[in-house]
Amino acid sequence: MRFVRTPARALLVAAAIGSLVLTGCSSTPGPAPSTSSSSSTPAVAAPAGADGYGIPSGTGAVSIDLWTDLSCPYCRQLEEVAGSVITDAVASGAATLTIHPLNFVSTKHGDTTAWSTRGANALAAALDAGDADAIPALYAALQQHQTMADGQSHPTDEDVLAFAAEAGVTSDIADAVTSQRFADWVDASNEYWLGRTIAGTDQVVKGVPVLVVNGTVVDVSAPDVPGTLQKLIAGS
Repeated sequence: MRFVRTPARALLVAAAIGSLVLTGCSSTPGPAPSTSSSSSTPAVAAPAGADGYGIPSGTGAVSIDLWTDLSCPYCRQLEEVAGSVITDAVASGAATLTIHPLNFVSTKHGDTTAWSTRGANALAAALDAGDADAIPALYAALQQHQTMADGQSHPTDEDVLAFAAEAGVTSDIADAVTSQRFADWVDASNEYWLGRTIAGTDQVVKGVPVLVVNGTVVDVSAPDVPGTLQKLIAGS
């Protein structure tokens, strides 16, 4: 979850992060999930290593759960501000990161390329191929490149594969990326989570981003999200 940005970009991100709760990507209100769909066991083909509707990376005792959409600009801003803290915690063996992908934002933005789904599918493909260690870096790259340099077009499959290689994915995930092997699983994850209360909290997933560390919902509108994360990870 590394991101290199200019000082001007950093100032814009710092200003925007303070309003994440008010301006985050919210879903269209809908009925709460029924009790019949309460199980987190996917009803569609899931990537090997998936934790229900989650993409895990790391083996640390601290649990970091992130509900995110790869077309949500506020999720990207959160990654830019605090992603390195999460990456360091996973790399050091202190934490396990589990990404819970949603994909409703592409449609809200009128994106006909379904970037939310395609990006999350790439993360699932990396997990399925056994490259879980590369997931934080791949997630950062996918968020950084929600749109390409023109600000309108979205990454192609070839772009996604290049991002994966740069992130450290060594397995061949080309077929999974081009065939969208886990697109149905991403759809199911979105359907499962929207309107659902996260276990052990009072937080209902009505939009993204949502960040939970060891059962504590992080206020992403706070002025020092990285500092808060570091304290939660350290247990202080």
